[in-house]
Amino acid sequence: MFRRDQKLSGTFDTNGDRANATGPSQSSVVSSSINGQLFQSYKCPDAHFAKVGGGIGGLATAYSLASAGHRVTVLESVAVPGEIGAGVQIAASGDETEKRYGAPTYHVHRADLHSMLYDLAKPHITFRSGSRVTSIDPSTPSVTLASGEKITADVIIGADGIRSVVRDVVVGHPQKVKYTGDSAYRFMIPVEDMLSDPDLEPLVEKLSLWAGPQKFVVAYGIRGRKLLNVVAFVEDEDEEAGYSWTAQSDSDGMRAQFSEFEPRVTKLLALVKSPYTLKFKLMDCAPLETWVHAQGQVALLGDACHPMLPYRAQGAAMAIEDAEALGKLFSHVTHRKQIPSLLKAYESIRFERATTTQRLSTESRNLYHLSDGPEQEKRDAMLRLGMEVQHALAKGQVVASDKLSVVEHGQKSRQAMDDVQFGYDVGQETEKWWKDNGAGILSLN
Repeated sequence: MFRRDQKLSGTFDTNGDRANATGPSQSSVVSSSINGQLFQSYKCPDAHFAKVGGGIGGLATAYSLASAGHRVTVLESVAVPGEIGAGVQIAASGDETEKRYGAPTYHVHRADLHSMLYDLAKPHITFRSGSRVTSIDPSTPSVTLASGEKITADVIIGADGIRSVVRDVVVGHPQKVKYTGDSAYRFMIPVEDMLSDPDLEPLVEKLSLWAGPQKFVVAYGIRGRKLLNVVAFVEDEDEEAGYSWTAQSDSDGMRAQFSEFEPRVTKLLALVKSPYTLKFKLMDCAPLETWVHAQGQVALLGDACHPMLPYRAQGAAMAIEDAEALGKLFSHVTHRKQIPSLLKAYESIRFERATTTQRLSTESRNLYHLSDGPEQEKRDAMLRLGMEVQHALAKGQVVASDKLSVVEHGQKSRQAMDDVQFGYDVGQETEKWWKDNGAGILSLN
């Protein structure tokens, strides 16, 4: 859905306004062309979406809704749009995954992904930076900015992250966001600094994981493998610094926390040249009971409603899936009276999958952070056995049936989990839902 070469034409002027808007009591036919293929759908006149938040999920949603023929205004609080952070993974890994599921893995710099989405969406939307939303009126619906300006829309979508202002309005009370007790150091290492070391050079081509007691390190290449993105997780009782994407920590202190890890890890950390490293605290929020306000014109998306711990690398993917579901559903709207039902349909389609992924991400954290003991020994034995069997089979050696059986059982369990996670097409699921239920919504006019 989001390739950089995609172009949207025939629907908007450069300010994101519909060029063929009709009177307030009529519906209009809107056409758009993506990659040369014509899509035509009936839209309610001048449908306007106000998006709170201009991150990855916000921009993906803006583009998806613009592709469906709607006006979109994105309200971003920061003065200069962009993303803080390092690498982000989208989908699963490896050639076998692409063969099985029909899609590759992407390891990409977060800022690069944000920039691509911004470039894709900007010609067809109104993007307002430095526009911090301070309050929401779900009955209008409207938002009020820190400047005092009031913006009214047909629909308000909150994609403003785990510290969402919109979420508190949707659920009717401040939603508690809690510190998990874990923090993550994030940094990037130039690959050219690794190539002269025979221990580190092989890591350039791999996704590497190291697990220790209450600690975990992951590393993978980004930007054409010119950089190695490294994230080092650690239990951290220090809550004084609070939550921030831009908090910095002493690099020597970070290295000291992983000094007992194997030599390749300590060598990687030694390549961090800056005296300070980005460090952010991992925050969590319990699954919500609803993503849509009772009055049916305000909804949530991405981390605002289902924040993901990073252990399954699904935060960006889930937000982009949310975006496509919204765009698909609102490509069918013919009257404003259908908006509440379409937002509840979006919640119905996405809720179980997103909350399940949220739970699996937490469970993955527990697996990677095991303390020394029986469970850790069982995990390590299974991983070790799996590698031994894999290497033996690759060499054409005979593997004992009991070992093979244990490994195959573990692989089947993991495959079943991956099938749920990656063998899923949100566009197909949304269109299937519409085929089964859309007639009832279209009758609302």
